[in-house]
Amino acid sequence: MIRSKKRLFFSCLLFVSLFIMFFCLRQPQASSINSNSDHLNIVTGPFIALKDNKTFIISSYYDARQSNLIRIVAIVHKTVEKLYCLFYCKRKDNLQIQTANAEIDIVMDRFGFPFETANLLCENPSECDYDYMSVHTNNSGDERQIPAFKITKNFVRSFSVNFTVCISALFGDYSNALQVIQAIEMYKLLGASRVTVYNNSCHDNVDKVLRHYIQDGLVDVVPWPVDKFLKTSREWHYGRRLDTEIGYYAQVAALNDCIYRNMYSSKFVLLNDFDEFIFPVKDRDWSSLMRSLQQRYPETSVFRFENYIFPSINATGFNPWSQVPGINILQYTYREPNDGTRGKKMIINPRKVIQTSVHGVLKSIGRTTDVSREDAFLYHCKHKRNMEIPDKDLIKDDILFRFNMSLVPNIDRVVEKLF
Repeated sequence: MIRSKKRLFFSCLLFVSLFIMFFCLRQPQASSINSNSDHLNIVTGPFIALKDNKTFIISSYYDARQSNLIRIVAIVHKTVEKLYCLFYCKRKDNLQIQTANAEIDIVMDRFGFPFETANLLCENPSECDYDYMSVHTNNSGDERQIPAFKITKNFVRSFSVNFTVCISALFGDYSNALQVIQAIEMYKLLGASRVTVYNNSCHDNVDKVLRHYIQDGLVDVVPWPVDKFLKTSREWHYGRRLDTEIGYYAQVAALNDCIYRNMYSSKFVLLNDFDEFIFPVKDRDWSSLMRSLQQRYPETSVFRFENYIFPSINATGFNPWSQVPGINILQYTYREPNDGTRGKKMIINPRKVIQTSVHGVLKSIGRTTDVSREDAFLYHCKHKRNMEIPDKDLIKDDILFRFNMSLVPNIDRVVEKLF
């Protein structure tokens, strides 16, 4: 009987010890450094490289929609399995560091490249007043040598703009200046108050155009030097012959960052390129279109639009801006038949989107609705045409000329000023 009680006692003691050990291991670990934020290794993004050169921090945002966490947009190598979040908590004359595991949430559209877009999810530490944090490959080391970055803490207030267009990404010394002017002026007519451009490289002519719109307060340019860190590809999918590490200049990472960057300042976000326009068919602009769609689909947070290709064949002779380098979208008045296989583009409620790819949202709160061609569609201007489609099968479509009375004079004013 005594032996049984002893065994029971030691069994209980062992259980309690294991429970305490397990509980402690799961808690954020804390340490202190005799420093303040002035002595941290503070860096700014995007593209903050960790020591192993397998993880690159793009941006970080406080996200309390589903749980109390910090969401970090990052690019990681497929072999990365463990990362740690370090929070620098302000404590009188020093900083207390709280460390916790980071959940690595890979974006599901991987396209086969060695590096992938990911969300690093870090639980927000309790009773910690912090402005800066770090991500580390292990939970020990000299924290002062680790790059520290500021967390963006946005909250719902009144929206400063109704529509933001996200453009990702300009690369290859992009030189289509005329189309940039025409696109931005068209976005303005449709209802955009902000255009966020991710710029890897562009020609001086395009840079001049972007600077003009930056001064007007319409364009926000995000530097996107991905090729300084990774071998980039212009291809979507990875192939054996490709000596590259990430596809299409990390477009998926840029789109995800753009959503979080504009989440609480813009009512809607469009994921677009400069050669694309979502045109309402029955409504005059995006505001009236979205009012109509939201009344009919109140549970929808993602609206997708059919992609119609307008090639350069049978272009009109109208081009009063021949002195400006680039393609004139007003010469694209015929569209190819739509076979339903082309990737759609979207107007989204950014507060309801968790994770996106190029042509569809991967994680969201709410429904996705494919909008009828009778309500609106994506006008996609392409210099190259599908040669398998004969001229007789092209369809005349002058929808763009609905905007001519305002569009042409607006383009004239910018061209006269810059060129």
